[in-house]
Amino acid sequence: MLRFVSAPGRIIVFDVAEKLPGRGFWLKADKLLLHQAITKRLFYKAAKGTVTIPDDLEDKVVALLKGRCLNLMSLCRKAGLLVFGFEAVKKAVEQQSITVAFEASDASEREQSKIFRSDDAFPIYTFLNRSEMGQIIGGGDIVHIALLNGTLSTQAASVAHKLDLYLKSAEQKG
Repeated sequence: MLRFVSAPGRIIVFDVAEKLPGRGFWLKADKLLLHQAITKRLFYKAAKGTVTIPDDLEDKVVALLKGRCLNLMSLCRKAGLLVFGFEAVKKAVEQQSITVAFEASDASEREQSKIFRSDDAFPIYTFLNRSEMGQIIGGGDIVHIALLNGTLSTQAASVAHKLDLYLKSAEQKG
């Protein structure tokens, strides 16, 4: 679920951290559903009055979710809960200590098939490219990242799941 709030000035904003004050409006993580909520003026009804909906709200949802995911992954790195690179991730898979994994969207099929299998017990997301994943470690191109079991990893996995659902809903229906 995605949370939206009416900010001061009665502007609808996406509450990516789900902590903004005020009455929230919840929507399923589905781009088509958000588009319908905007076009059918459902935010007006939920807010019980006139509100301003930014023209780029749908795009902001993706940008904010991706930014939040990258920030949480960076915190995981600082907490020692992130491993990257072929050997480190492969070792974590063998030890079964992974909460969630990421593969670069622009990696070759050969690179993507090296470590993970479809029957792995953790989700594998491919919505980040090599350079976005490299930002987490301070630069470079990264193909494989795994978050080890921990509270921060669970939070990052939750945000990644929402973003994945949102992006996939746009692909399936758009």
